[in-house]
Amino acid sequence: MYLVVMGPAAAGKTSIAKKLAEHGLLINLDPASETKSDIDIRKWIRVEEVQKKYGLGINGALLKSMELIADTNEWILDDRNEIKIVDTPGQLEIFLYHDYGKKIIEKLSHYDIVTSLFVVDAQEVVSVENYLAILAQNAMINLKLMVPSVTAINKIDLVEKEKIMELIDRNKLEEKLSKGDALLSLAKGLIDYMEYTSIVQRPLLVSAKTGEGIYDLYSAIHEVHCGCGDLS
Repeated sequence: MYLVVMGPAAAGKTSIAKKLAEHGLLINLDPASETKSDIDIRKWIRVEEVQKKYGLGINGALLKSMELIADTNEWILDDRNEIKIVDTPGQLEIFLYHDYGKKIIEKLSHYDIVTSLFVVDAQEVVSVENYLAILAQNAMINLKLMVPSVTAINKIDLVEKEKIMELIDRNKLEEKLSKGDALLSLAKGLIDYMEYTSIVQRPLLVSAKTGEGIYDLYSAIHEVHCGCGDLS
């Protein structure tokens, strides 16, 4: 199985990816970041070289790099007996507004089943508005990629877990909304929208630093595809 790890910048994607790769292989698909991995896309494509070759700024060079990656096969492993953890850049526009991410997912699906893992920073979801906005991004990406997804709220060791639990619980969330913590009609619509997308379960609370929730995350990823290998 390919597990594509995505999410906003600084959410701890690489830390989670490395933790999961203890039971598989790690593929670094960020052409701008040096990461110790089993396969590093920077062996073939480096954002600084793309920037120089095409005369682009850093953001344009990253997008161009992802376009090149989508057309490159050298980094792909054709081995269904291995769990392949794919660490991606933190620029969500790659998946939201461009087809590069979708092309990469489609390419991977020719070799093995694909699941996405959307990683969120717990420190960024302590308000109703932020929680719904970030997960709405996740839902939009899922609709575009059309692969099963698991959502993980990382860095749970840095926040009050009870506050996050209240956001995850739909009844408590709607109770908060009724008190005017967000635009009621829009927010309730977002809840329904997210539940009708391919997000298959409520977010899991994890910490790459302490290891909290990692076993539950392994189990959730395993259950997404009943035919995949056991991650635990």
